[in-house]
Parts: sequence; C-alpha cells; structure tokens
Amino acid sequence: MTTLIWDTYLPYDWRATLLPPTYEGAWTPLEMIARGYAGVRVPPARLLAEIRGRVRLRPGVEALATFCRGRGWPFVVASHGLAFYLEALLPSWIPFASFVGTFVDGKWEVSLPPGLALARGEDFKTQVIAGLRDRHPGRQVAYIGDGRLARLLREGGREVTEFSRLDEVAAEL
Repeated sequence: MTTLIWDTYLPYDWRATLLPPTYEGAWTPLEMIARGYAGVRVPPARLLAEIRGRVRLRPGVEALATFCRGRGWPFVVASHGLAFYLEALLPSWIPFASFVGTFVDGKWEVSLPPGLALARGEDFKTQVIAGLRDRHPGRQVAYIGDGRLARLLREGGREVTEFSRLDEVAAEL
C-alpha cells in the first residue's frame, strides 16, 4: 500500500532515492518510511478512499491466519506499513504490528508503536519476532515475508524456507 501511495503522491523517484540507503544499511526501514511519508501531504481518510478499491491483501492471508488460529498458533502481521491502513484493510480478528503514522498540520509523522524501542540500526520486524518468542517460550516462530529479512535471519543462524504464496505455507505446515 505504501508503494501505491508513494507512486501516486511523491514527486520524485522514491525507488532511486529511498531504497538504496535502506538496502545498504545506512537507513532503517523506519527512517525510510518516515522520509517517504514526509513528502505525502494527503490525510488518511482521503488515502484510504483512494486505495481501498485498488489494493488486495496477499492471497491466502486469511486462510493462513484461520489455519493457524485453528491450531492455537499465534499469527501476527508484522508490517513496515502504517497502522491506519492496516487496521482499515485487514480483518479485525487478525492482529498486526506496524509503524504508526500520524497526520499533523498537513504532514505525516511516522513512529514506532507505543512502548517499542529499537537499538540503532535494529529492524522493527526482528523486534516483533523476538516479542513473539518471549510471549510463547518453547514454541516455534515462523516469519513469512517478502524475502528482505531472510538474509538477516540467515546471518543470525535462523533457518529460512522460501515460499512464493501463502497457501504454500499452510500446505507445508
């Protein structure tokens, strides 16, 4: 959804400007998202009205969440997106952790969720995963993402299995 918003409202090539410093490790995802949204001057209600009919959840997310719920497994969407649109677009029974976007005086301010703090250079999603591990000791935790965090998890000694679609994940489980 951020891609759609930035493609529509940022007056510059955000892929060329924002992605390289993030992928090189100079900026955290939070810093990148905050810089990108700083250029968006559109309030949340208007953004939601524009994106509702143009975006879809990843195929299989509800089925996978239902599958996990049926087995008593915690399921959380960890997103570098903003809470205002995730809350509006995800089914209400699917929990999520994301950045918080606040629209104040015609501009966006992006921050971590209340109570969360990161060490310099630490990724938000690794905190979400660590929190799941802490809340569910002795249980396996699976991270399912777009692949960018896979490298960090491998470097940290974690096993990584790659899938193309969420229904593949449910079938494997």
